[in-house]
Amino acid sequence: MTKRSEKVFIDSNMIIFAAAYKKDDVFNWINQLYSDVYIHIEVYHELLISEICGKVDEQIRANNWILFDPETMSSEEQAIYNERMKDVSDGFRKMNDQRIVDGKPLKTVSNIGEIATITACMMIGAGIICSNDFDIRTVVEREDYRILVDDQDILIVQDSAEDFCVLCHHEGISNRKTIRGFYKTIIVEARDRDIKLAQLDKRL
Repeated sequence: MTKRSEKVFIDSNMIIFAAAYKKDDVFNWINQLYSDVYIHIEVYHELLISEICGKVDEQIRANNWILFDPETMSSEEQAIYNERMKDVSDGFRKMNDQRIVDGKPLKTVSNIGEIATITACMMIGAGIICSNDFDIRTVVEREDYRILVDDQDILIVQDSAEDFCVLCHHEGISNRKTIRGFYKTIIVEARDRDIKLAQLDKRL
């Protein structure tokens, strides 16, 4: 098995999915797949259920995950962080403006966790965001948000829930049946279930 060596930020939706699945330890899947797992404090604050917060606290105490808090940075770093945060916020605003033009619905919740996570990626050179919120991919690609790796500018990558499941299967972290079972619990709309499972099956 080969761990993904890049720093990765985990989003609240993936944490909630992992906590909800009781037939296997998906947190262990995350730790086997990724070498350096970070969670932004804004994402941590989005986890309103104490049981889920407790799962994250366990990972932090075990030194499996690192809590990213911009308050711990120097004043110079915080100034850079705040400027980048404004830029990423503007990227989400432009995405929403385009949705209005296209007649598409807007999200009814704040994007603060996603905005903060993309900003943190650029601050510490994290190349992956594990999240099932596709606004992240849209904004990163539209605004061309990159990090410097070995003197090369690399676009930040999003591992969706489907990507995560495929990677876990390819790396032998769990078996096909269990991975499909986990992914099935993520699909809320019954009408989408067969289509999305078939899409996953093609990649497994």
